[in-house]
Amino acid sequence: MTREQQEAARAGLLEERGRAAGEKALSELYALRRHLKDCELRPVPEERQPWRPIARAFIDDAELAVRLMPNAREVQSRITDAAGLITETLVIGREEAREMTDPEHRTHISRCLAGTLEAIEALSAFMRGDPLPEPGRLLRGHIAQIQQPTSPS
Repeated sequence: MTREQQEAARAGLLEERGRAAGEKALSELYALRRHLKDCELRPVPEERQPWRPIARAFIDDAELAVRLMPNAREVQSRITDAAGLITETLVIGREEAREMTDPEHRTHISRCLAGTLEAIEALSAFMRGDPLPEPGRLLRGHIAQIQQPTSPS
């Protein structure tokens, strides 16, 4: 096998692995979307409990799969930002969650769904070879918040 053939074979293998990782990430994101949709109304179904850790596992698995995609720095960054928005929304105290009103719960789920849809859209565009869509309002706000320099204490 010539050097060029070896490089072509390696590039093909990387592309194949990247596509498989992207498909895995999309699968996890769609599972997260279905999970969140099932948790919109209270009481959250028993089979979806504990719903926050289950949601975190889906987004963590999606983020990990995207990290395995070669030549995907831009979409990896976008998925990381969306995962940050979702995780930040999910991380609340048990007591705070219990005291949430139904409208607050729905808003909480809506923020997670918005981040999930942002990730799905960005990854889908990347997998099709299209330019990534512009981040939505919630994700732009989250990105701006995490990019603000912290004031010295």
